[in-house]
Amino acid sequence: MWGSNPLRRDNRCVEIIKVSPVSIVADRFNVGRYPARTSIVRCRVRSTALWTRALVIVLASMFGGCMHYQAAPLDAELSARRFAARRLDEPSLRPEIIRLMPQAADEWPPREWDRADLLAVALVQNPTVAVANAQTRAALAHEITAGESPNPDLTLQSEYARHDPYPWLYGVALNWLLRSPERRRLETKIAQLDTKNARLELMDEAWTVRRELTTALSDWESARRRSNLLDHLATAQERFVKLERQRIEAGEDAPGDLLGSEHALIEIEQQRAELRAAAEAAQAAAAKALGVPMQALDGIVISWPNWGEPPLVDEDKLRELREQALLSRTDLGMAISDYSAAEAKLQLAVARQYPQYELSPGFYWDHGIAKFPFDVSFSLPFNRNRGEIAEARAGRDIAGQRMLALQADIYGEVASAERAERVARASMNAAERQLATARRQQQQADLGLRLGATDSLEQIGAQIIATRVELEVLQMRAQLQASRNVLEDALHAPLSGPELTLSISGSSLAPGAGS
Repeated sequence: MWGSNPLRRDNRCVEIIKVSPVSIVADRFNVGRYPARTSIVRCRVRSTALWTRALVIVLASMFGGCMHYQAAPLDAELSARRFAARRLDEPSLRPEIIRLMPQAADEWPPREWDRADLLAVALVQNPTVAVANAQTRAALAHEITAGESPNPDLTLQSEYARHDPYPWLYGVALNWLLRSPERRRLETKIAQLDTKNARLELMDEAWTVRRELTTALSDWESARRRSNLLDHLATAQERFVKLERQRIEAGEDAPGDLLGSEHALIEIEQQRAELRAAAEAAQAAAAKALGVPMQALDGIVISWPNWGEPPLVDEDKLRELREQALLSRTDLGMAISDYSAAEAKLQLAVARQYPQYELSPGFYWDHGIAKFPFDVSFSLPFNRNRGEIAEARAGRDIAGQRMLALQADIYGEVASAERAERVARASMNAAERQLATARRQQQQADLGLRLGATDSLEQIGAQIIATRVELEVLQMRAQLQASRNVLEDALHAPLSGPELTLSISGSSLAPGAGS
C-alpha cells in the first residue's frame, strides 16, 4: 500500500512526497535520498492568497476610478417654454455679453440697440452657434482619446480534469498592443487638426450668423424708412386726388384725368401692404439669427445711423483685408487644415506598412506545474499597405485641389463685391442728384404757390415727384448697403460700425475649448 512521509515546509511551498515501499526500506537503512519517489511541489495557501489579494487590488484600482453615468434627459416641452420666454434684456446674458463686448458693462441692457449689441446677443443665444460650440468640445474629447495608449486585454482561464491528481488549471494572460511612438504622434496630430477645424467651423458659423443678422437688420431698416416715405406719399396722393375731384366737379378738368391719380393711390396702398409683409419677414429673420422669439423684438429701438451710406474704405486697409482673406479666411483655414490632416493620414498609412507588435505575457498553474508563457505576435505586411497609401495620397491631392479652388473663389468674390459696391455707390450718387433737382422743383412750386403763380395741385404734384425720387434714392441706398454687406462677407471682416469693438475669437465663443 502506498504511503506518504510527513510534510516538509519552508516559507513558501509545501512539498508533498509520495513514496513506494522500496523507498521506505531504503530510508530505514539510511540509503541517502529516496531513489524511487515521485514529488510534486504545490504553492502554499499563503502564496495563493497573496496572488488573490494582488488580483483584487489590481481590479479595484482599475474599476474604482471609473467614471459614472449621469442621465441628462431632454424635455421638449420645457425647452419650448424656455425659448418662448427668451428676451434681449435677460440679466443672465450680461456676463456673456461683457465677455464679448467689455464696454457693455457700463450700460446693459442699452436703450438703443446697435449692431454690436445685437450681434453679441446672437453669438450667445443662437442655436447653431451652440451646436458648433458643442462640436468643438467633442473634438477636444476625441483629442484625449487619440493621445491615450490602448488598454491591454486580460484573460482569465480555468480548467478541470476529473481524473488528474491535481485537477484544476488556473491561468491569467495579458494581450498588450505596442503602438509605435510615430503612429501615436500622427494620430494625435490628426486629432489636433480636427480640433482646429472645429474651432474654425465655430468661427465660420459665427460669421454666418453675423451675415444673416446684418441682412435682416438692413432689410428691416429699409422697410421702416420706406414705410415712412410711403406714408407721406399716400397722404400727398390723397390730397392730389381730392383736389382733382374738386376741379372735375367745378368743370375745370375732364373726369378721365382722375383715373391715373386713383390708380397711383391704389398702387401706393399695395406697396404699403407689401412693405408691411417685408418688415414682418425681416423681423422674423432677425429673431431667428438672435435666437429669440419674434415677439421679443417688438418695441425695441435699433440704431443704425449710417445705414445706406457706408463710409469709404481706405485702399491700403482694403488691400490688407483682401490679402488676409486670401490667406486665412475661416473656410480657407478649414481647407488648409483638411490638407494638413490628409498629409498626416498619408504619413500614418506609410507607417502602417511596418509591423505592429502585440505582447502576451501570462501565468498558468497547469495541474501542478507553474508556467510563464510570453508570446509576441505581429502582422506580416506582405502587401506593404499599398492600397491604403494610394487612397491617402489621392485624398491629399483632393484636399489640395479643394483649397486652391476655394482660394480662387475667394479672390473672385472679393473682386466682384468691390466692383458691385462701386457701381451701387455711383447709382446712389446719380439718384441723389436727381433728388436734389426734384427738391429744387418742389421749392419753386412752393414759392410759386405763395406768390400765386401756381395752384395747390401743381405744388402737391411737385411734392409727389420729390417723394417718389426720394424712394428711388432709398432703394439705391439699400442696394449700396447690401453690396457693402456682401463685401464684408467676402472679406469675413467688418469694415465699419460698432462691430469693430467686439472681441470675437475661438476662446471667447467657446470658453474652455482653447483658442
